[in-house]
Amino acid sequence: MAFVKIVKNKAYFMRYQTKFRRRRDGKTDYFARKRLIQQDKDKYNTPKYRLVVRITSTRVICQVVFATIQGDKVFAQADSNELRRFGLTAGLTNYASAYATGLLVARRLLKKVELDTSYTGNTNIEKDYDAAQDEKDRRPFKVILDVGLKATTTGSKVFAALKGVSDGGVYIPHSTSRFPGFNPDKPEADNKVLRERVLGVHVDKYIAKLKGTDKQSVQFKRWLECLKTAGAKSVEELYKKIHAEIRKSPEHVKKTVKAAPKREHKKHSHKKLSLKQRKDNVRKRIEIRQKELAKLAKKK
Repeated sequence: MAFVKIVKNKAYFMRYQTKFRRRRDGKTDYFARKRLIQQDKDKYNTPKYRLVVRITSTRVICQVVFATIQGDKVFAQADSNELRRFGLTAGLTNYASAYATGLLVARRLLKKVELDTSYTGNTNIEKDYDAAQDEKDRRPFKVILDVGLKATTTGSKVFAALKGVSDGGVYIPHSTSRFPGFNPDKPEADNKVLRERVLGVHVDKYIAKLKGTDKQSVQFKRWLECLKTAGAKSVEELYKKIHAEIRKSPEHVKKTVKAAPKREHKKHSHKKLSLKQRKDNVRKRIEIRQKELAKLAKKK
């Protein structure tokens, strides 16, 4: 018999160290996380704030988070579902909504730390803005982008949220190379493609292209209803209005509890059948099938 080396012997299992649960689940990149949260040893209790951007199938979530020994704590938060308050009821996960959510969390954060009047941000979307270059008496609030496990490809919506936070007046170190329409030959030139994406001009163009067809009323049904309700002529006009409203009142508004909510929920539960009832049902199906077969036989 040939010699077989036992790889996983007793010594192997004695030395085996279980990985962190979120690593086993494939949810956290601890190599990246360690470098994002590591605090300076000579600065007592000075946490590094992260802009955590997560995009689900129904919404965009932006949170400003800092790490403690007990766990992460959220300092400020915004959700694209909050854009409904400003009149947007469709396209809550697109590029333009990601930008608007980033702008909302930035203005809310600066209002919380009383820097909203010092750092008003940028209204020229096609131009790049760096709050560090516009330093006042108090330094700008600094955050670092945390993309998680998302691929950092050109045109990704996490960078739309980053652009919104940057334009909101928060200092977030970044490059413009991952924005759509970036020209490497002219890196400092105005990015008109980015402006169109942020204001939803590409949606307007496609709606206009499908005008008069059945596809327009089916594919863009929610958008057309949204524009009608908001009283806007185009998607671009609606997003401009939303940006202005966010800058005016970025505070979180709690949902009001209904005074008399409807509780008429019908429970659709099937009654359990007896053995006799089940047998009768089977017999009836057999009889129906036999009649169908008899009709087919007559036709032949």
